[in-house]
Amino acid sequence: MTDSSLSAEGVAPTADWSRWERDGRVPTSGDGAGFAIDHADDLRLTATLGFTDVRITVEWARLEPRPGVVDTDALDQAREVLAAAVEAGLRPWVTLVHGTLPGWFADDERGFAEPTSRSNWWARHVDRTAEALEDLAAGWVPIEDPIGSAVRGHLLGIRPPGRTDPEAARVAVEGALEATFEAWRLLQSGDAPVMGVFGAPSVFAATPEGATGENQVRSQAGQQALDLARDQALHWEQVLWDPWLRALSDGEMAWPWRSPVDRPELADAFDLVGVVVDHPVAVDGDGTTWPYPAGARVDATGSAPLPEELGVALRGIHDRLDGRKLVVAGWGVSTTDDDWRNELLRDVVAQVESAAADGIPVVGLFHDALLDGYSTAGWGPVPGFAGPRGLVTRNRRLKESGRWLSEHITGRPPAGSLS
Repeated sequence: MTDSSLSAEGVAPTADWSRWERDGRVPTSGDGAGFAIDHADDLRLTATLGFTDVRITVEWARLEPRPGVVDTDALDQAREVLAAAVEAGLRPWVTLVHGTLPGWFADDERGFAEPTSRSNWWARHVDRTAEALEDLAAGWVPIEDPIGSAVRGHLLGIRPPGRTDPEAARVAVEGALEATFEAWRLLQSGDAPVMGVFGAPSVFAATPEGATGENQVRSQAGQQALDLARDQALHWEQVLWDPWLRALSDGEMAWPWRSPVDRPELADAFDLVGVVVDHPVAVDGDGTTWPYPAGARVDATGSAPLPEELGVALRGIHDRLDGRKLVVAGWGVSTTDDDWRNELLRDVVAQVESAAADGIPVVGLFHDALLDGYSTAGWGPVPGFAGPRGLVTRNRRLKESGRWLSEHITGRPPAGSLS
C-alpha cells in the first residue's frame, strides 16, 4: 500500500503545492484522506486486510518548513506514524519526496536543478531523516518518479513550478535523477534496503488530433504529423526510460542531449528497482500528451489504464536488468467507478503473477492507495477529490475492489463489518 503525504493528509503549509492551492490552480487538498488523524486505525485496517508493507511519505516541507529550521513536532509525528505501522505488524517504507517540495527549496534554492542545493540542503535532509527514523524504517524510497515529476513540473507545466521551458526541463530531470542517486549513496550505509522508484509508462506516437498512428489516415500531412509524433515518442522514451536503465545496467549516465558519462558506481545502485506504470501515454509532434489507445475509457486524470502494458514494462526492464529484484511500487486508477477499478485491479494482479511465473523476480505490488484521498496522478489536470484511488472510502468502508484484493492475498473474505 502506498500514498503521498499530499493525498493522505493534505498539503503542508510551506510546500510548493500550497501556493498553487492558494492561487486556485489546483483543488484544495484540506486534510487529504484524514490519515494524520486516524493513522493508527488506518494502519491496523491495512494489516487486517492482509497487506504486509506500506509506503509512507514523510513530507520534507513538514520536517523543514524553513531553511535550516527543523520542526521537532513534525518529526515526532512521523515517528509516531511509523511506530504505529510496526505495532500493526506492517513493514513501513519511508518515501522522502512524493509530489511536493518545500517552497523555499523549490523556489529560492532552485530545487534539484541546482547542484549545491542537492549537495547541501538535500543531503542534509536525507542524513537527518535517516538518523531520526532508521530504527523504524523497513526500507527507503528517495524520490517517487524523479524524471516524470520533473517533466510534469518543468516541461508540461502541469505541476509545480509550472514551467514549460525545454532547457530548464533538461536541467531539472538531470538534477532529479542525480538527487535520487545521491540519496541512495547516503542511505545505503544503513541496514534497511533502498528502492529506486521510476515511472515507466509505455510511450506511443499520436497525431495532433490524438488518434494513434495505426488509425490515422495516411495523407501526406497525416504522415508528416505521425513521423513527428514518432520522433517525439522516441525522445520521451530516451528521457523517461534510458537514463536510469543505462545507469543501473551499464554504469553510465546518458541523456539524449549529451554524450554518455561513465558512472560505474551506479550499476550497484538500489537493493530493489520499483516501477510505477498506471497507464501508457501518447505524444504528438508538438509534445502534447494524449491517452492511449485513442478512444479508450479514461479515468479522472484523462489517462487510459491498460494493465497489459505493466506486463510489457516488467519484461522489458527485466531484459535490461537481469537478476535485479523488481517491485510494482505503485498502481492505481482515479475513478469513482469501483467496478471498473476491480476489473483493472484483477488484470494488474494477473500481469504481476504471470511475470513472476515466467521467472521475472517481481517481489511486491503496492496499491495506490488504501484510502480515497486527494489525487494528483497522471499527465493531465489534477483531479483532487474527484479522482479517488482507494480500496477504502474516506468514511473507512471497504470497497468491493478492496474486498477482492484482500481475499486474494489472505485466501479468506474480509469481515462483512468492514463494508
